[in-house]
Amino acid sequence: MGNLYNLKKGVATQDDLLTAPDYVTVASADGAIAIQSGIVVVTKGTACALTLGTPTTAQNGTKITIVSATAAAHTVTAATIGFNAADAAGDVGTFGAAIGNGFTCVAYGGEWLVIGNTNVTFA
Repeated sequence: MGNLYNLKKGVATQDDLLTAPDYVTVASADGAIAIQSGIVVVTKGTACALTLGTPTTAQNGTKITIVSATAAAHTVTAATIGFNAADAAGDVGTFGAAIGNGFTCVAYGGEWLVIGNTNVTFA
């Protein structure tokens, strides 16, 4: 959704811009994460195995945050490309088993670049 302006006022300034909330997805079972900007909250009570596909260059700038709401050693796999262009040497992110652990990555050039990390090991 693009920026919304307060047209009733008749003037559009930076103060008039409304920001849409982040899209939130719940991952309660093993499966694939959709490639779209937003937050994925992992709620599975045991280790959840998630996959993240390879982004296209048209998806540059897509930012995904994956965070655990349960104390389990979840995994996120970016098969083939890995995270931070690490290929097979860094294609799995394993969460420490604590609530609040997670990471944020952004798509750029057909890769997932990790820009924030709380207790997730990539190997």
